[in-house]
Amino acid sequence: MTLPSAAEIEHADWPALKEHALALGLNPKGRSGMVRQRILDRLRTGGTEVVWRAGRAEQAALLTRLGSPDVAIRLWESTIRLDSPAPWVGLGTAYERAGRLGEAVKCFDRAVQMGDDAARLHKAHALAHGGATEAALAELDVAISARPNDVRTWAQRAAILESIGRSDEVILAYARIGDLVGNRLGLARALMKAHRFDDAEIALAAHLADHPRDATAWSNRGVCLAKRERWKAALEALQQATALAERDPSILNNIACVLAAMGKTDEALRKLRAARRLHEDPRILLNEAALLERTTPVVPGKKPAPIVAQRPAHRAGRPRTRRVARKPKSRPRSTPPKRKARRRANASARRARRAHRPRRQ
Repeated sequence: MTLPSAAEIEHADWPALKEHALALGLNPKGRSGMVRQRILDRLRTGGTEVVWRAGRAEQAALLTRLGSPDVAIRLWESTIRLDSPAPWVGLGTAYERAGRLGEAVKCFDRAVQMGDDAARLHKAHALAHGGATEAALAELDVAISARPNDVRTWAQRAAILESIGRSDEVILAYARIGDLVGNRLGLARALMKAHRFDDAEIALAAHLADHPRDATAWSNRGVCLAKRERWKAALEALQQATALAERDPSILNNIACVLAAMGKTDEALRKLRAARRLHEDPRILLNEAALLERTTPVVPGKKPAPIVAQRPAHRAGRPRTRRVARKPKSRPRSTPPKRKARRRANASARRARRAHRPRRQ
């Protein structure tokens, strides 16, 4: 008989729990918690325990991610083999996290020589991290010539090109990704950053034909239409995005901008307040302040009230907590005896001075 796992017992309903108890020869009567505990005790005492211990490679990979690359380097070095490129890639990643980019590139080169194509992408990342973007792009060109349909390589190339501001080549890279996977949202965003809103709208229309329920694409299309001052079409696209993602503050902010441009200030303020309740983004606060400043009449000689109220800074970045009662001090407050005597002496001196003060006639 195959024993059930502890997870199955923890999440089993009452009929399944009784069946497990009967199958194990246990008493199925009583409260569900007691029956569940009986079965778990049986599994703990009579079941075969599965023992697994992380090896050196697993420990090194975990330490690299946790931010201890120096310890990970020593573990990776103990796992190096001449017939496996994976430890060389792991060692190179640890060197890169430690800031030793020259050593990282050497490790990735060794893995490439052993036939690991993905190691070339790691090498390109390390070169770009060190500022050698042209060498990184050359490595990616070699990887693309070997595997022209690798989406990961094209995406990495687009990211490096975007970091150095070569927008035309970024657009070409995202166009290639769109042809490979049928997702042109990245292409549309690259076109919008280059202020080519007509081409971006065409790319978004092609993307929405295949992904009609993509709220982000509808929102970006509304922004493109708004940049071309097609306010009505932009509002319809943004309303379609809201229907798909009702609680997205960025979409509500975009709708408010379009409504404000159409002269519907009150509706725009309502949208901005709804977006601010979801997330106090600085852009939303600035837009609300600008609209309030536009609609609030200025009285001569009167200082205008602050538009956006700022929250007080909390100590050590912790949220405010309401104190229900004060913590009592270790000793009660009481006036020291010397202070009491001094007060009585002063009071008696004042009375004596008033008694001997000459009266006016």
